[in-house]
Order: sequence, then C-alpha cells, then structure tokens
Amino acid sequence: MGNKEQLLSKADKLKMHGELRKAITEYQKIMEIEPDNVYVSYCLGELYYMLGDMKDSIKYYEKAVKLEPEYSLALYRLGISYYRATKFSKAIKLFIRITKEEPDLYMAYYWMGLCYYHRGNISKSVEAFKNLHEKSSKSTLGFYQMSISMESTGRFKEAVQCLEKIVSEDQNIISVQYHLGVSYLGLKEVVKAVKCFRKVLELNPEHKGAQEKLIELHTDQEMLYKYGVTSHKEDYSHEELTMNFHIGQAYKGFGMIQNAFSYFKKKEEK
Repeated sequence: MGNKEQLLSKADKLKMHGELRKAITEYQKIMEIEPDNVYVSYCLGELYYMLGDMKDSIKYYEKAVKLEPEYSLALYRLGISYYRATKFSKAIKLFIRITKEEPDLYMAYYWMGLCYYHRGNISKSVEAFKNLHEKSSKSTLGFYQMSISMESTGRFKEAVQCLEKIVSEDQNIISVQYHLGVSYLGLKEVVKAVKCFRKVLELNPEHKGAQEKLIELHTDQEMLYKYGVTSHKEDYSHEELTMNFHIGQAYKGFGMIQNAFSYFKKKEEK
C-alpha cells in the first residue's frame, strides 16, 4: 500500500505542476497495481483530455463511470469528451441524464445545446441554451449561444434580443458585437449593423469579418439592394446622415442616380 500511496502522491504533484505526460506514467503504474481504481481512471481521462487525446480520454472516463455509475463529474467530463470527438448522439444522452440527476451541473445544458447545434437541430439547441439561462441567469453563455443558433436559421430579431442583453452589461465583447451586426443586417437595419462592425474594429482593428462587412456595405451593389436602408428612424443622427451620404456615393458610383439622389436629399434636408 505504501508504494501505491507514494506513486499517487507523485502523480498528483506532477499533474498539479502541469507535467502531464509524466503524471500519466505514474498513474499508469498505479493502474498496474490496482486496475479498478476509480480516481486514477478519472485522472487519466482528465490528463488525456488536456493533451487533446479524445480517444484515450473517453477510454478512461468510460472506465471510471463503469466502476462508479453515479460519478456525476466523470459523466460530465465524458460527455464533453464525446462532444470533442464529434460523438454528438452519445454526448446528448449523457447530458440529458446529468440534467435529470444532477441539476447543479447546469453547464450540461451548454454542451447539450452545442451538440444539438452541430447536429442541425436548432430548436433543441435553443431550448437547451434557454434552460442554461434559467439555471444561471447571470451567465452570458446561454444568451450568446442561443443567439448563434437563432442567427443560423434567420431568427434575427430574437438573436438581436439575446445579444443586446449581453451588450447592455458589456459592450466590449468582440464576438457579440460582430454577431449583433450580422443579425441587424438580417433585419436590414444597416445603420445599427455598421455601428456594431465599427465597434468590432475599434476593439480589434484586424478583424477580417467586420472589415469585409463594412467594405461590402459601402461598395457592393448587390449588398446595397439586399440591405437597403429601409428602416431608418425619422430623427437621423449625424452618423446616420453620414451613412446616407456614403451610400448615396456608392449608388452614384454604380450609375444609380435616382437612388443616389434620394440619399443625398436626406442629408441635405437635415
């Protein structure tokens, strides 16, 4: 027993200090002495996961769960490993089980939502993210992932509502601002979309997605038709007037004089 305890102490210290492969070697030595050690099986699953080896991670998490079926944390980690290995059906079954048996592990809804999303079941994905938010109302993950699912199926208004809730608390999350811009484009609210993309570039001037969206909006004829400014407010801001002018310039450049005139006139009237 002394030898096993020494090996375990050494393995735990190596794991704590990030020496993952050395820790695996020590844990494997313990497995030779005690093949049915649940804790060591769990630790090996965790270490292989950290190394990106999903095959062995699944192998040892499955062993831990087989030895102790109610080991909720091992079940949860196994589900994430299934997700990483794109075994979405297996992962979903585990996460459903976890949400029934261990309600405190509410992040299982997050991974469940991702699995449904990658399987193309958007309604189930949205449902899972809603459940996550209900369990943890302060978490932005539920709102964010829910909005991505909605955006992917053209539910732009709902996506905007989710993303705006996040922005109301933190305006400096680049991915949120970008997807908010994309959703506003889906609603043909160009001015709001432009503001979002400009905010993205303010936070990260090298963001290719935001750069491309702004270039397309200013210069691409098809984009102008598709996202024509049809939902401006009555009281144009200075920035909106500037946008009208630039859109007018773009129409003019394409020889679309009547369209250009309408936008220049809006600026002139103000």
